[in-house]
Amino acid sequence: MKKFALLCLLCLALAGCGAKAGSRGMSSGSMTDKEVDLRLNLVESHISGRQYQIALQELIKVESAADHLSRYHFDAGLIYLGLDELEKSQEGFAKAAEIDEDFAEAWNNLGKVLEAQGKDAEAEAAYRKAFGILTYVTPEFAAYNLGSLLLRKGRAKEAEDFGRKALARNWRFIPAYKLLSDAFIAQNRMDDAESVLKSGLEADMNSTSTMLALAEHQVRIGKTMEAKELFERIATKYPKSGEAKAARDYLDLLQ
Repeated sequence: MKKFALLCLLCLALAGCGAKAGSRGMSSGSMTDKEVDLRLNLVESHISGRQYQIALQELIKVESAADHLSRYHFDAGLIYLGLDELEKSQEGFAKAAEIDEDFAEAWNNLGKVLEAQGKDAEAEAAYRKAFGILTYVTPEFAAYNLGSLLLRKGRAKEAEDFGRKALARNWRFIPAYKLLSDAFIAQNRMDDAESVLKSGLEADMNSTSTMLALAEHQVRIGKTMEAKELFERIATKYPKSGEAKAARDYLDLLQ
C-alpha cells in the first residue's frame, strides 16, 4: 500500500508540473546554457519514463553547472520521490522554492511530500503558498490537495471552500467534485453531496470514478434503483475500467 500511495503521489506531482518552464536562471561552469537545458530535458524524459536511477545519474553530471537553478532542484525532488527517498525529495522541492519563491509547482509538490511524512502543518502552509501564487497555471492542484488535507483533519467547512476554489479554477478537474461531495457528507449535507457528484458527471460523462461515487452515495441515501442503473452502466459500458469489478459486486448484492 505504501508503494501504491507513493506512486499516486508521484503521478499527482508530475501532473502538477506540466506547465513548468525552462531553466529559471543562467547556468555556469564549463557547460553553456544550451547544454544545461538539453541535459535537464534528458533528465526529465527519464523522469517521465519512471527511470529514476538513470535520471539521477544524468542529473549528477550537470550538478556543477546547474546547482543554482530551481529547475535542477525541482527535478531532484521528483527523482527522489520516485526512489522513495522522501526527505531528499523534500530537500529538492524546498531548495527550488527557496531559489524561486514564485515556483508554485515546487511549493505544491513540497506540500505533498511533507504530508506524506505526516508534517501536516508544514504541508498546509506549502499548499497555501502554492495556491496564492498568481502565475500558477494549475492552481486547482494545490486547492484540491489543501482541501483533502483539511478534510482529513476534520475541517470539513474549510475543505468545502477549497473544493469550490479548485472547481472555480478548473470545472473539469474531476477529483474536486469527489472532494466537495465528501466535505458535504462530513457536514451531513447528503442532498448537496449527490448534487455535486451529478455535476461532476455532467463535466465528464465518461468518468467511471464519478459514476461509482454517485452510485455508492445513492445506495447510502436509499436511492437503490438509481444506483443500480449507474452500476449497470459501469459494468456494461466500461467493463475494463477499474470501477467495473466494484460495480458488479454491488449489483450482486442488490439482486
